[in-house]
Amino acid sequence: MNILKNITYTISILSSTVYGLNLNDLQNMPKSIERDFYIWKYLKEPTTNRDLAIKASKLIYHINNKLDRAYNKKSGLHLPKRVYKPTKTDLQKYKALISSLQKSGNFYNSWLRLNNSEKLTLFTLAGTNNRALLNKNFDISIYNSFQKDKKINQFIFRAFRENLKNLKHMVLNTKPVNGNKITYKNLMMLGYKNLLTNNQNMAAWFFNSARYKAINRFYADNALFWLYMATKNRKYLNRLANSYDYNIYKLIALDFLNKPYPTPPKLNIKNTPANIDITNPIEWAKLKQKIFSKKQNLINLAKNYNALTTSAYYYYIMNKATKDTKQYFPIPYKNLLSNYPVNRQALILAIARQESRFIPASISSSFAVGMMQFMPFLVKHIAKQRGENITLEDMFKPEVSLRFANTHLNYLNKHLYHPLFVAYAYNAGIGYTRRLIRKDIFNIGKYEPYISLEMVDNDQARYYGKRVLGNYVIYKKLLGSPVKITTLLNQLDKPELTDRFR
Repeated sequence: MNILKNITYTISILSSTVYGLNLNDLQNMPKSIERDFYIWKYLKEPTTNRDLAIKASKLIYHINNKLDRAYNKKSGLHLPKRVYKPTKTDLQKYKALISSLQKSGNFYNSWLRLNNSEKLTLFTLAGTNNRALLNKNFDISIYNSFQKDKKINQFIFRAFRENLKNLKHMVLNTKPVNGNKITYKNLMMLGYKNLLTNNQNMAAWFFNSARYKAINRFYADNALFWLYMATKNRKYLNRLANSYDYNIYKLIALDFLNKPYPTPPKLNIKNTPANIDITNPIEWAKLKQKIFSKKQNLINLAKNYNALTTSAYYYYIMNKATKDTKQYFPIPYKNLLSNYPVNRQALILAIARQESRFIPASISSSFAVGMMQFMPFLVKHIAKQRGENITLEDMFKPEVSLRFANTHLNYLNKHLYHPLFVAYAYNAGIGYTRRLIRKDIFNIGKYEPYISLEMVDNDQARYYGKRVLGNYVIYKKLLGSPVKITTLLNQLDKPELTDRFR
């Protein structure tokens, strides 16, 4: 009975893709980004009226702009945005407090008499002119107590955003205290700023504090690398070299130590039939529910997907089983990639690993689709270029996704010759990458080429670029055409090797 139910459900999903979705189809799908994608498609269908759109909106798991626009077009309404705002009571309280401080005759001294939490909240809400009145050198013990309140991050943001010089100086030249609530991002930023003014000792304090705030091994290694750069203590290089994460910082450390890159672990893949439709996002959503349920033995679950067609699922689940302490670099779809040059193969593999872990039916929260995670507008553009009649569902087929990726990379390589810059463009667009390159942040200097990687002003592109570059180096090794990470990084200030925009 369960087998018949599953077959009927799968047929329903596939036929809905062709003939149009209905509300019952959506209700039967697991709550997920993948269902959101089909809700978006449902909202765009001519037969979906206002009442149906409102009912479908109740099923949404994660709101994005595409869903909001499609819903608004059908209903005239907007989806609720989950944005934190201070309560009216808090705003009234602090407006009254600001007013009383202004009437006191000495805004700064009156502010000093508040408790620390009130000081920080009022600093954030006071407005630019009032914050300028607070731009003074106050007792360092006050700032140290500020560090133990999470509102310290708004304080730091405003001090630098509005160039409050006295406060900036204090923030930059005060060691982070134990138990501080300064975010990893802010600690790293303060470390970089100290390095750039040759205050290596203070920089080291910030980097050391940051490594304990890291959310994963990559960010911990990032902080460790800069701790080495600030102190030149080789123990940090040795720790990086032994990291389980195959990131650029590990690879740079291995180069600095003149050690070879280790080969990542590999799993034996069986030549058995697949037991899941790899082109069906809802099947992937159902599998993810199992993976993240905390009720599954992940090793046993992974074995169910040990097959050539589903090797990406096998690797993905094994990664989760080891909590990412084992880093796998599979090379699936060799038959589809073998006609490309090694550099192109390595780049496609590097991007696919970062984008989707090679899951063909992957959908992002912004509805980028397929293994190579193309946004719908780009799918349409490339399909027109290639003269192909393609639906978004076709992008769940590995052969289509890889073919489109190759076409897109052909275009990017006309302007960008370096894998890092191609990665920036793949993630954030070629226009952004052109503007970034023309800022000349990739230049010659004391901490170059490494500091430039940290100065990229788009957080997502910065992380993505570093991840893809590390993947690229590993895949070049696995494909028999090794290159050192330091060789690639030392090319960044040489336009003839990297781009045509300078």
